[in-house]
Amino acid sequence: MSTYRLNMKNKFESDIFIDVLEKENIPFAVIQNESLAYNGIFEMTMGWGYVEVPLAYQERADKILKELLESFDQNIQ
Repeated sequence: MSTYRLNMKNKFESDIFIDVLEKENIPFAVIQNESLAYNGIFEMTMGWGYVEVPLAYQERADKILKELLESFDQNIQ
């Protein structure tokens, strides 16, 4: 199965995003770039991680993430 990756900035963003995906019944996998053995070096170079969804859900997942990030920006101002 082909998948589509959506980069996440941190665990908070990921948790909220996957909560919405679950409510929309969109299958997903969360991949974190952390390694205790290497003291966070992968996270520093590759970012926090990403969420993968099947390609069939790419458009919907993009829309959800865009709306979510916009709502974060509105709440900050």
